[in-house]
Amino acid sequence: MVRTGGDKTKQKILDTAEKLFSQNGFHATSVNKIAKEANVNKALIYYYFKDKNDLVVSLFRKILEELSDVDANIKHTDSETRADDDMSGDYTDALRTEISYLDEKKKIIAILLMESLKTDDDNTFLFECAELVTAYEHPGLKSKPQIVQEFFTGFIPLISFVALQDKFCSYFECDKNEALEYFIESFLSSHMKTHQDLEVQ
Repeated sequence: MVRTGGDKTKQKILDTAEKLFSQNGFHATSVNKIAKEANVNKALIYYYFKDKNDLVVSLFRKILEELSDVDANIKHTDSETRADDDMSGDYTDALRTEISYLDEKKKIIAILLMESLKTDDDNTFLFECAELVTAYEHPGLKSKPQIVQEFFTGFIPLISFVALQDKFCSYFECDKNEALEYFIESFLSSHMKTHQDLEVQ
């Protein structure tokens, strides 16, 4: 699809916001700084985005869309290379690829996680991002038990691992790939197990 001038401007704002958020953090990056760096009028930013929180959510939406393309590629390749009776490794492979992709965005993910822990802030972008992921993976999900399960055993462990993996491995002198495999094993045995339990209820 060919991008219009408006699409290109919006993308330029998002790219600039991602760069500045990653370099300086959320609070140290003002809309004025984003406008100046992107060489656009501040009013134009507010034309595309409600506020600075909306920029973060839009960045996460962009990550999710790109991740969706990655997942589609994996599924297409797997469907051509795997036998019909050999699909047990599909989710593990997809999870490993998702983590690898998210690792490239870990600075933004760390900001998303850390900013949400500040008790004096009322931002909701962590929950809005979690809602985006849940709606993408489980359309129509409504029940409270399922929403709690998806957030606390799926979304939070995944982004926490991505944000903290390097520091964890440095402190515990753990090989990064080894930690990844341990996490995947743990994630599948905890999150996916509760997922199956809720589905049969």
